[in-house]
Amino acid sequence: MSLKQKTISGVVWSFVEAVLLKGLSFVAMLLLARWLGPIDFGLMGMIAVFIGIGSSLVDSGMSSSIIRTKNADDEDFSTVFYMNMIISVIVYSILFFTAPYISSFYGQEVLINIIRIYCLTFIISAFSAVQLAILTKEMRFKRLTLLNIPSTIIGATVGLTLGYNDYGVWSIVAMLLTTQLVISILLWINSTWRPSLNFSKKKLKYHYNFGYKIMLSGLLDSIFMNSYNVLIGKFFPVQTLGYFERAKQFSDYPSVNITRIIRKVTYPMLAQLQDDTPRLSIIYRKLLRITFFIIAPLMLGGAALAKPLFELILGPIWLDAVPFFQILSIAAMLYPIHAFNINVLQVYGRSDLFLKLEIIKKLFLAIGIAIGIQFGVIGLVWSIVFTSFISLLINTHYSSKLIEYSTKRQLTDMFPILLLAGLTYLLMYYSVYLMMDYSNIIQIAFASLIGLTFYLVIHSFFRASPIYALITIIKNRKL
Repeated sequence: MSLKQKTISGVVWSFVEAVLLKGLSFVAMLLLARWLGPIDFGLMGMIAVFIGIGSSLVDSGMSSSIIRTKNADDEDFSTVFYMNMIISVIVYSILFFTAPYISSFYGQEVLINIIRIYCLTFIISAFSAVQLAILTKEMRFKRLTLLNIPSTIIGATVGLTLGYNDYGVWSIVAMLLTTQLVISILLWINSTWRPSLNFSKKKLKYHYNFGYKIMLSGLLDSIFMNSYNVLIGKFFPVQTLGYFERAKQFSDYPSVNITRIIRKVTYPMLAQLQDDTPRLSIIYRKLLRITFFIIAPLMLGGAALAKPLFELILGPIWLDAVPFFQILSIAAMLYPIHAFNINVLQVYGRSDLFLKLEIIKKLFLAIGIAIGIQFGVIGLVWSIVFTSFISLLINTHYSSKLIEYSTKRQLTDMFPILLLAGLTYLLMYYSVYLMMDYSNIIQIAFASLIGLTFYLVIHSFFRASPIYALITIIKNRKL
């Protein structure tokens, strides 16, 4: 199978995974949200920063190094496997013994057991991280999707069963833990690779020299992005953190999953094109424009539908999360662009620059948090949007030095799409207002139909619109 065929096949199967499997998990979380309420999700939000830090430490960026290494062999795989396992045990042990102090910080004793049980996922995921990296490197996304089906179904079933029977926050813990356990077992069973006794200090140094910068970048991102959870959990009622956490999950779901699909498939593809910069630049530009063409109206349209959407899906108890969701949708709209620019740095092995940018961006984020908190929780949420725009300028500036696609060209390509998406938002928001005396379903259906029709019809008038590039890819199955 050619590289183009592998890429298109990967997009298709990754899309199936995102729609069916991630969608199933998302629906399961929606049901749990209706049954449990903001407090239980607020408790999970309190430990998000520690989960993020632990995940970054466990992977250490070495899985990404395996994917980009052209001639990786058993010695590479075994070395990374043993290091991942050692680090995962160390990280889990640290969190196990510090759990009481974390619990005391928030004044929530139940967090002790939540941390000690949920963080077992570090060891479980490390057990199959190399198998996952190998399948990703080989672009075998169909196999990955098929393996994810039983893990997602079993995890959702366990979580919903416990949630229905009033197990509260433990139903969320059980769902996430079970899903990770099943997929790890399946990856191990269905992989032909097994760790040997080969352990190379030279290989470890090679992968760690690339990976530790990715790891430190991930740590910075986890600490700073989850600092909102820490501040809201510490200084505001736990329900407020629950509202923020659900709003963030809602806003992240479409943008993160669409980005994950394209990033997971294109990272190994672009890694193979790292010596052909002109071709890489052309494909990158096409992917960026198509992705933003999809994600911009999706996020802004969702913000327009927020009130009837939350009331219909989660119930009136979650309406206080609507303002958070509407603001966060703006920031989430830019997530794919951040991810694509960061992808360029990893493809060219510039993990040093990756780390440098994270430090610069986090300085701006710290300033945003310091200013935003002066205006309460809404000010904090708006600071996410402002720092996201600043981060976009930083990311595009440095990635443009590696490919022939400047910040100005990227912004120029994005602006017409953003303008039409903004007009679509206003049209949909006004449509919801006009239909406010009707049921939530009618409001959502009517505004969605009006917005989608307007957006696609206006785009169809411009030959340079990404809609035609998307149609060409669908028809010809090639980039």
